[in-house]
This record gives sequence, C-alpha cells and structure tokens, in this order.
Amino acid sequence: MKWTALISVAAFVAVASSSSASLAATSARSTSPRTTHGTASVACAGSLVKLYHDKLGPAFEKATGDAFGGPPCAGSLALAQEIISKEINPGAFLAIGAHAIKELFPYDRSKFALAVASDPLVIGFSKKSRYYSQLNAIRTGAEPLSDLWTLFTTHGFKLGRTDPTQDPQGIFFILMNKLAQKVLHLPSGITDRALGITKAKPFGANSQQLDEDALPVDIQEGVVDAGSEYLPEAVQYGLDYISLPPTIDFGSPSEVGLYSTVSLEVSGSLNTGEVIHLNETLVEPQTGTTFTPANEAADQAFVAFLMQPKGRAVLTGVKYRLIKPVVVLAPGVTLAEALPPAILKLFKSLGGQIGS
Repeated sequence: MKWTALISVAAFVAVASSSSASLAATSARSTSPRTTHGTASVACAGSLVKLYHDKLGPAFEKATGDAFGGPPCAGSLALAQEIISKEINPGAFLAIGAHAIKELFPYDRSKFALAVASDPLVIGFSKKSRYYSQLNAIRTGAEPLSDLWTLFTTHGFKLGRTDPTQDPQGIFFILMNKLAQKVLHLPSGITDRALGITKAKPFGANSQQLDEDALPVDIQEGVVDAGSEYLPEAVQYGLDYISLPPTIDFGSPSEVGLYSTVSLEVSGSLNTGEVIHLNETLVEPQTGTTFTPANEAADQAFVAFLMQPKGRAVLTGVKYRLIKPVVVLAPGVTLAEALPPAILKLFKSLGGQIGS
C-alpha cells in the first residue's frame, strides 16, 4: 500500500507523494510541520450517529484541529454496499462488527478491520411505553428476565429491532434470541413467536424492523414498547434499559465459545455469534480518485484517535468496554502494509493482536 500522508502521535503532519516508492521508503521520508488541516470523511454505522456528531467528532476536532464529516450514518452492511458500488467514497469507516468491513476486502477498498471496544446488547424502553411498569420490574430484578419474552409475545406489544440484511444489530438481536431460548430455558418456541420467525420468514415480522438511526428515537417516544439497543446507544439517548446476562449479551470475551453456538444465514453468508465490536478502517480510494494529503492525514488521524487516551475516554464515557485492539487483515496483506506507521505504533503500544 502506498500512503501519501503520515501522521505522528505528537503532531499530525502531511506530505504529498508523487513517487511509487515502497511502504518502507515512505516510512523513512522526512516530514515537515503540517500547516493545513484536513477533513476526516467517516462513514459510520447508524447506531453511532449520536456518538459521532455529539461527542466523538467534536473531541477529535478539538484534539487535532481537523474537521470531521462524511456521508449520512446508516446500517454498516448498507454502507459497505454503498462503498462497493461507489455511491459513497469516505476515507474512514466505523462499523459494528467486522463483517461489513470484510466485505470491502475483495474489492481492494480496505486492508484491515480494527476492533477497539465491545458493544453489548441491551433491551431499551422508556417511561412512555404502555408496558413500562412490567419492563421496569424486569430491569430491577423484581421479576425474572424470562418474563421479557412473555411480554414480547403479548398481543399488542410493539417490539422494535433493525433489518438483519442491512444492519449487524438486526443479526445479533436474532442470535441473542436463539441463545436466550436455550440458555434461559425458555418455553419451547417462544423466541421465534416473539420475533414472528417462521420457515417462510427466517427474519421474522417486517413490522418490527426499523431504521437503525430511527429505532432509539422510536423507543424514546414510545412508538415501540421496547427494542434492541447497544448499551452505549441506550446511555446516549437516556433510555431505560434491561441489561442482559453475559451469556447472551455478545459483549463478553469469556463467553465467545457459547456465542459461537448460534448462527444466522443472511444473503448467502453465514453469520456466527461472536463478541460485538466497534471496528474501524481506512477506506482505499476508488479507482481514479485521489484524496488530498491533508484529508488523507485527517482520515488516518481519526482512526488513530480511537486508540489515543482522549478518544478512548469518549468511548468509556458512554459505556463502551475497551479491549486490546484486534486487527483482521485482508488476505495477503501484512500488518505493516495495512496500518500506517503512527496507527501501527499505537496498536502495538496497546498490546494489539491479529485476529481472524
């Protein structure tokens, strides 16, 4: 990979490159102080829209002097397809789970998926829900968690979740129900009934499937009685939420063996249960497109920011669970080829590991 800009942890710098030198030569080039800041163009998952615009973006801007922007946030899988079809051309991509980023690998639009935090599932609800008292009793432990599925199957109860063909949260919510069925020893078939899943409808009721960025607001306003949420998103929107045990929340590395016992096929791809991670990557320019050195440096700076103390503080502030970074590399790409020098340095300093 040829990088036309380098960032340093102490000060972000940019250099223009017109040669075809190797990565090693690029790394050895001298740099000059950066005088012009760029804009990080970040495609972000719909569940991250509030975090990105309200907290993460402004903190990044303050720390680096770079601006932030990008296409509208949407489901990670939908964004991946838009990148592949060249509808959008961001410089960086924030996704939930590595699957959406991996879809870019065969098209040479990404070289790595870098996980920096885990993102457990919860059940969000608000005081505007018609079933608030029952949901709150489950939240406080006054009633057993199993009663949640009794509520889900109550006539008139409105459950909200996202479309599994567009958004990883939709996949994980179905997987969570599959796991809950056996782990919590629920009545036979109750989770399928709750989601409206049949042989003819493997993803369940279409009426439950809402846009990812609209779901927390619909929960907040009582449009739905309860719904699937990531813990950080529920915190940011001020939702009441029911915590799920580590065995089914897909947020606990110690339970990865259990998570892997459930799977769901979507669009010909088998999705096996795993820890839900916040992932990031740099998006390779589409053919014929060249990012300006300042903007490319800003994109790299943004990816680095999530591994720096100020960026990690933003994540922990909304209940993300920090992990040692884990990188998944595109086939045939080495770690040094995938990560720009400053990002690689941060990755190693945090005890980063290569995953699969």
